[in-house]
Amino acid sequence: LGRFAKWESAVRKNRENPYPDDLVGTWNVQDVVGTQTIGTTEVSFKPRGELSVRPPMQGLRWRLDPGPTHLDTCTFQVLSEDGAILQYKGFVDRGSRLEARVSKRSVSMRGGVSFLMRDAEDVGGGAGDDYYDDIVPMNYKSGTTKFIMSRNKDGRSDGTG
Repeated sequence: LGRFAKWESAVRKNRENPYPDDLVGTWNVQDVVGTQTIGTTEVSFKPRGELSVRPPMQGLRWRLDPGPTHLDTCTFQVLSEDGAILQYKGFVDRGSRLEARVSKRSVSMRGGVSFLMRDAEDVGGGAGDDYYDDIVPMNYKSGTTKFIMSRNKDGRSDGTG
C-alpha cells in the first residue's frame, strides 16, 4: 500500500512527463454516436507525445494530464483528410492503470470527440505555460460523438510508423 501511495502521489504531481510509459502502445478506438459504433481504428501512442494512425488520417499529439482525484485526462489529436482536427479527450482511472501494470490486463478509457479550429483563440483564459502549447486551444460546440478506447493486450506497435 505504501508503494501505491507514493506512485499515486508522484503521478498526481507529475508535470514533467505527460507521456507515461504505461500508456505507450497500440490502442483500439471506437467512435460511438448514441449506441451505434460509427468507426473503429487503431492509434499508437509513442514516446514523447508522438501519435501514429493509419492514412489518410495523420496523428498529431497525445498527452496525459493528472487529475486531482483518481481520474486522469488523456488527450490526443488526429488530423483528418479534409483538414479538420479531431480532439479525443477521455478519462482513465489511475487505480486501473496500476492494476494493469500488475495483472497485464488492458486499460480502457471513455470520453468525447471535439472538432477543433486551427486558428482558434485561447478560450481557456490563457494559462501562459509552455506545457499547454502542444495541444491546440479548444473552440467547439458540444456534440454527441463519444469514444471507447482499450489498449491492445500485447501493446505491440501496429507498424504505422
